[in-house]
Amino acid sequence: MDQFYFSLINMTTLGLGDVYPVGHLRFLAGVESLTGFLLLSCSASYVFQSMHHGVEER
Repeated sequence: MDQFYFSLINMTTLGLGDVYPVGHLRFLAGVESLTGFLLLSCSASYVFQSMHHGVEER
């Protein structure tokens, strides 16, 4: 359960710091954090564009 918690905190780029990776897993945690940031950014951009096009059609 700790691994799932860490992954969820890392993907949302919240980074509480109560669980942290050691050794080579630090690189993997950085990649996961970057992936989470890109996923959230792309999702927000898609929602914004969809809403913007919906308003223009009215």
